[in-house]
Amino acid sequence: MNSVVAEKKFIQERLGIPYENLSQSYLRAETLLSNLSTYNFYVQRGQVANPLVTEQLLELNDQFVITHFRVALRNITSNTSGTITANEQLDGKQYMFPDPSVFAAPNAGGTSTGNAQALYNGNLAFIIDRKQFLPAFPMNAFYRVPTAQSTNLTTAGTTGTPAATFTGNTGGVNGYDNGLFGFYVSEPTLIDGRQTLDITTNLGSSISILTATPTTTWVYATLELRGYLVVNSKS
Repeated sequence: MNSVVAEKKFIQERLGIPYENLSQSYLRAETLLSNLSTYNFYVQRGQVANPLVTEQLLELNDQFVITHFRVALRNITSNTSGTITANEQLDGKQYMFPDPSVFAAPNAGGTSTGNAQALYNGNLAFIIDRKQFLPAFPMNAFYRVPTAQSTNLTTAGTTGTPAATFTGNTGGVNGYDNGLFGFYVSEPTLIDGRQTLDITTNLGSSISILTATPTTTWVYATLELRGYLVVNSKS
């Protein structure tokens, strides 16, 4: 049996939601990393005044059944100090680990985007209507270093005047094995746009995950929930 059909039938039996009302979908929330020990993810539209162009939030009258979840990193460099455009947000790739060709070397004594590695030593807490659903889920469960990684060497020469000496490298494209790369399976869990949802990642201690002023590079943590959307279920 198709896995989606099996999931929808299970959800219909356990949660009482009609099979035909379940649409495959996702939610996505972003949180900007700075120098804190705890970061919040807001997945409900009513909690976010100005959502980022990359966010996909749960509307007030909708429900969502979570089947998979993941936290990834995004490292965004802007052409303008202090601001990020919508296009730059859309161009920001998701990373399952702080790729050293993209993130600066870790520096516990100062500011560094490479300190984002600390995220994977923390945990994710998920509280629904003040009841603990996930008290402390290990963030390391989302850590993935692709088997295939690509780095392109650069030289001092040009196509017209080649040079045999290499001067460094530029980031290539890392492997992405399948559509659920980095996701962890969840017990089908129903949430809605009106509940009290507290989703946080806890590091245990503050660490700077940013660049020095003036800021031109930002690191975001991206929470993505996969599952089934039920539209206007609360109207």
